[in-house]
Amino acid sequence: MTITRRRFLISSGALTLLGGLAACNKPASSDPSVIQFWNNLDNQDLVTYFEKHFVDAYPGPGKVKFSNKSTDTIDRLIQTALAAGSGPDIIVTPGPSTGTTEYTKAGYLVDLDSYAAKYDWDRTFASWALDASRIDGKLRTVPTQYETMAFYFNPATVDKLGVPVPRTQAEFEAYCTEAQGKGLIPVAAGNADWKGANEWHMVVALNHGAGPAAVYEALQGKLAWTDPVFVDAVTRYTGYFERGWFGGSVNDYFTNKFSIQYEQLAGGKAAGLISGSWEFAYLPSYFGAKAGNDAKWDWAALPSLGRDVPTDVWDLAIGQSAGINAKSGNVDNAAAYLNFLTTGKTAILQALVDQNAAPPPIKIAPGDFGSGADPRTVRLYTTLSTARTIGYTTWTFFPQQTETYLIDSFEKVITGKLSAADYCAGIQERFTAELRAGKVPTAPKPGVQLS
Repeated sequence: MTITRRRFLISSGALTLLGGLAACNKPASSDPSVIQFWNNLDNQDLVTYFEKHFVDAYPGPGKVKFSNKSTDTIDRLIQTALAAGSGPDIIVTPGPSTGTTEYTKAGYLVDLDSYAAKYDWDRTFASWALDASRIDGKLRTVPTQYETMAFYFNPATVDKLGVPVPRTQAEFEAYCTEAQGKGLIPVAAGNADWKGANEWHMVVALNHGAGPAAVYEALQGKLAWTDPVFVDAVTRYTGYFERGWFGGSVNDYFTNKFSIQYEQLAGGKAAGLISGSWEFAYLPSYFGAKAGNDAKWDWAALPSLGRDVPTDVWDLAIGQSAGINAKSGNVDNAAAYLNFLTTGKTAILQALVDQNAAPPPIKIAPGDFGSGADPRTVRLYTTLSTARTIGYTTWTFFPQQTETYLIDSFEKVITGKLSAADYCAGIQERFTAELRAGKVPTAPKPGVQLS
């Protein structure tokens, strides 16, 4: 139940500072009856809901003291507290590639394998999610929410276009050409609110353009990121930007806010939106009675954008992870609460219905949802939990410095200041160093059953 677009990338300088201060040994909490937990919830409604259903409803052992922090500051606050040997008993991170690895290397996180056995997490969580959360073979965090990418559309707009929602590269290009020809923005896009939106496009370019099998081989160090399959995919995808298919133009991409994109989709000015499953929480405010219109939205799997790439690739992502502070005086109680927070299916799925709160990657079947669940939500999470053709998101399966480079340098490619080949060479340079340092998260093999 956090803002899932948060992708705070810890700088190497900040981590060096943390390592230098780690000699302080003040315990995070000396009262075993109190479990300190910090999180970053979007708004007061979410805070109130969370406190009622996930704090006050916790039966123990121990009692939870919850503190909501700003999305802009929570990571820095946690880093500073950990460096001083204090902080909350339960530590949230933006996922395996950003925070978890570095916190583990600094000795800040408890080994959770004994608790995984105690609470039978291997049967509860999707295996890929626990594998991605292991650092040097030990489970250091558990995922608190997961995500995927999707193609969003307004059915009325699609009807007016007279072309189907795209499933293949040829259909996508025809769809965008038709939309642009009728004066529409083919795909609403922009990073004015969040520069990290750049990496969403790279997830699509790599997994749906080059294909997940190639991405997996590269993550294992068996295929270079400079291989033509990646250079061609990046060239093709960034070429769509040059045609004005994303956001209207490259210049508009830099000024478009999320609210503008939602309004364009709802108002029939944009023919689609490529984004993550977190949009389930934002789109309802712009469609239907709540927005004062009769517009509707729906979603589909992203189209294949490369030759021989499947049309049903599901990009896997851990939106947030949580571990236990190694300096906690409440490790057993903190583990009990962590289990309650991430495996209580009834409360978790009700929060998904009530607040569009992304669930952890636990095993979900259609019958687990109540009658009030949005069919679009049920379809997404039940499909995702049984998917076999998986993609690899940058913020879950790529190491931290490689991810940072992907985000920062993407803008140079779409503005013509950096070639796709040189961009891929930059990815390879950083990835090679991080692979040697053991900083690449574990990725599930293609074709592995997720449930």
